[in-house]
Amino acid sequence: MSDRKTYERLRDALLDFAAQNPSAMLDPFREALKNWGSEWVPVSSAELPASDFLTPALSGTNADTRYLMSLFEQEKARLRWEQTYTKADGVVGEDMLRRYGFVEVIGQNGPFVSERVRCGIGVWGPLVHYPTHYHGAEEVYVLLSGAANFRFDDGPIETRTVGDTVYVPSMRKHGFDSLEAPLVIFYIWQAGDLREKSKFA
Repeated sequence: MSDRKTYERLRDALLDFAAQNPSAMLDPFREALKNWGSEWVPVSSAELPASDFLTPALSGTNADTRYLMSLFEQEKARLRWEQTYTKADGVVGEDMLRRYGFVEVIGQNGPFVSERVRCGIGVWGPLVHYPTHYHGAEEVYVLLSGAANFRFDDGPIETRTVGDTVYVPSMRKHGFDSLEAPLVIFYIWQAGDLREKSKFA
């Protein structure tokens, strides 16, 4: 089962990172992060190939993101890695199923249980296509490593790189393609079904 001290270090690092990040795009999420809850439930570790991208992704960090990235990289084998989608869903390609995963630290399913907010990190290997999708919760990404070409509604491609913040309102269509290096993001969801499976455009 999970090591509570390990997850506490990760939780505190995520909360500190969000608190110190000056982007106004995080402002709608700050209150929920401060008051996420207090319940702990042990979770079992689970491996995914996506965790292997954390080590090469360290070279794509900057001074602001390196410490947080390094904590997840050091503890990657102890964590519960998940995927939202399966091959049976038929909504994402094999490239994504083979090369993405996420670790949730705060959320409905724990290990730190919250009905208000969901946060953790997501990892995508190089050149992964995440199709355009949408969901009821609002979310924000902070890119910890790498870069991606983002799509929003029917607008032009927008490239975001390490340190950039991306805000996605409820039900806005969005997707992205990772570029030549692994992409790692810090994600936060709130104000909706925190475990909703996205709909695809």
